[in-house]
Amino acid sequence: MRFSLVTATVAALSLAVTACGSTGGSYSSLPPPPRATSVGVLPPDVLPAVKRASLPFVAARPRIEPAYSNTEVLRNFLSIALQAEAADEVDADGGIAISKWRSPIRYRLTGAQVRDRVQVAAFAQHLASLTDLDIREAREVERYNMDIRFVPRPYRGVEMRELLATEWLGPRVARLASNWRDYESDRCFTLTTRDPRTGVTGTAHIYIKDELPLVWRETCIIEEMTQSLGLLNDDSRAAPSIFNDDGAYQALTSHDELLLQVLYDPRIRSGMRRGSVVPLAEEVIAELRPEAR
Repeated sequence: MRFSLVTATVAALSLAVTACGSTGGSYSSLPPPPRATSVGVLPPDVLPAVKRASLPFVAARPRIEPAYSNTEVLRNFLSIALQAEAADEVDADGGIAISKWRSPIRYRLTGAQVRDRVQVAAFAQHLASLTDLDIREAREVERYNMDIRFVPRPYRGVEMRELLATEWLGPRVARLASNWRDYESDRCFTLTTRDPRTGVTGTAHIYIKDELPLVWRETCIIEEMTQSLGLLNDDSRAAPSIFNDDGAYQALTSHDELLLQVLYDPRIRSGMRRGSVVPLAEEVIAELRPEAR
């Protein structure tokens, strides 16, 4: 299983995890892992490398996508935004509430290569254009609420040991974190926190295995950043979509971009449940695709 979702609730926080790899730990027992070249601003001596790295993702969108109907978009939206592949606390039907960001997103990179840094910045801009969110890298004086870590193999045990030692993880969240540490097929995962009263996302922590081949490294950036915005589930029936474990698509499709636009339409509010979401989502989809059925 490449990706999954787990949710849990503790005190005033609701916890969600998607996997394809949480709060970061210190590395007290090991030398520091490689760090990003800077925070917020790239130094002048790496600008030539940035220009070379400013290439399309290798995990590029396929040129041809199969047709899909508005009915399929609605079904997939309800599955991906209102369902959990595994969860500690869900509705009677297995569903969860809509979760989305309200605040500006400021991300921090740890262990990133120059190419990672450029691609994260470019993809953040693309996500911002689809959602109207304010997303960019945190400057040195800014607080960050999205932590993106490229974790070398020797540090995974330390990261997960500190995470698993916390008391606010549910058993399924803990199992997912352990699986990411132990199994090579689990490439990356995202832990998000949200206010259970409002459904508003507060933080996201993205873990990516540092040794991944380029295409999977890029795919993790694309999927985990997208899922952290509130498309928290995967579905084997969703197509054409990156939110499908079959691996046919390794970048966002037009269908996936549409799901983001539906989620961040002002009519779809954080904390909404399925009964309220269905008629509104139908309305939004019809407006976005008036020629489709």
